[in-house]
Amino acid sequence: MDGLNSIAAMILCALFLPHAQLSHQALNCQEVRSSFQFLYPGTKWAPETPVSGSDLQVCQPKGLTCCSRKMEERYLLSAKQNMESSLQASSAQLKILIIQNAALFQEAFDMVLRLGRNSTLSLLREEFPGLVGVASSAVTQLFLDMSLYILGSDANVDDMVTSFFSRLFPLTFRRLLGNSAMAGISEDCLRGAWRQASAFGSYPKLMMTRLSRSLLSTRAFLQALNLGIEVVNTTQHMRAGKDCGRALLRLWYCPHCQGHLDARPCRALCVSTMTACLGGAGDVQPHWRAYVEELGSLAAAMRGEQDIEAVVLRLHVIVRLALRHAVGAKSKVNAQVSGVCARAPQRVARAATSPAKPAAPVSRSSQSVNFDPDETLSGRRREFILSLRGFSLFYGGLGEALCSREPATLNSSLCWNGQEVTEKFPGPGLKRPHPHVPDTKHKPPEPVISQIIDKLKHINQQTVRVNGSGEASSVRSCLLT
Repeated sequence: MDGLNSIAAMILCALFLPHAQLSHQALNCQEVRSSFQFLYPGTKWAPETPVSGSDLQVCQPKGLTCCSRKMEERYLLSAKQNMESSLQASSAQLKILIIQNAALFQEAFDMVLRLGRNSTLSLLREEFPGLVGVASSAVTQLFLDMSLYILGSDANVDDMVTSFFSRLFPLTFRRLLGNSAMAGISEDCLRGAWRQASAFGSYPKLMMTRLSRSLLSTRAFLQALNLGIEVVNTTQHMRAGKDCGRALLRLWYCPHCQGHLDARPCRALCVSTMTACLGGAGDVQPHWRAYVEELGSLAAAMRGEQDIEAVVLRLHVIVRLALRHAVGAKSKVNAQVSGVCARAPQRVARAATSPAKPAAPVSRSSQSVNFDPDETLSGRRREFILSLRGFSLFYGGLGEALCSREPATLNSSLCWNGQEVTEKFPGPGLKRPHPHVPDTKHKPPEPVISQIIDKLKHINQQTVRVNGSGEASSVRSCLLT
């Protein structure tokens, strides 16, 4: 029996010997001093030999320490800076993805508008040369208004279209529907007469419908991207508070004070510390995931009348049809305009203008621009959303991501538990608690986190409204076509 007890005692000693050696080995402060002076050259705050550390606020030792109070204060600043640098590095890929695509889509939408404008101007030059001049100015203004609307102006799409046809009709009336008997009709009256006379048929309404949907979707898409950039920027610039700073100091630099320069935090301690420091960033996760999903739904719905590329590059076709309708209904339009403007105050009469030549046959060059399928905006949106979905769990895994940036420890079996270096994977019966794991009970989110959540809620509600109105608008479009 005595022999068995001796063997058992020897086994226990063998099991606990490494831990005892780690905890009670003599402190050598020279390496700690060199490491600190590398971080802060010229400072003389690092002791050459172990001290009591009675004045330390966070890294209070069980025995002696290699840290002074001044060192602890500097380590606290470094810990906060490390946290902020890690946040920026962890979200850099996501930020670049959104920023680059926001710029790409803004440029692509601008290009689509330029192509649409040029196609419409080409139409006027080739088929209605008598309208070039004032009509070109009206076209340019229409596309400028559309560009500003996409960028967030308060303009109304129906008003844009109404203004366009109001500016187009006086010249259309005088050049294409010219009647010497009505040469004295005022410009102001003509600007409003086209609606009562239904001079352009149903085409202004068709233009309103298609532009409203496509421009609204484009505007919502760009706004969502820009807000995504704001959210990631806000996350990157989160600052560590007092409690977080002390927890980070304990996580990263307190082991230095005990001579463990190569010790890395235990995983559980690291994750819980980061979770506490992020101030409730986990609460952002459901709203962020909804943001990614709704943006994906919006991108998928941007086809047909919701696709600015499909609508704007064929806008000149609607203008052509509207002008041909006016020419075809010349007698009726003249009669109705005469009735509307007969009693209107007249300005000084202008010389009668001879009608323009009949519309030329449709030229191939004025047809809608055909892009290669691989270069369409739709394809680019699909690629972007696919990449963005890779970050759909970004906020839920942010704490883990920050801990994953920790460099690998030289001794992979050991880690810092907040108080001492211990076995990373203790054997049976040797389960050791982590005495300094921060309290991770649910707390109200920090103000900066609440700000992020509010931004995401706002854009998600807007995107849902745009997505929700898409089906009804598509039905209206089918009826009109």
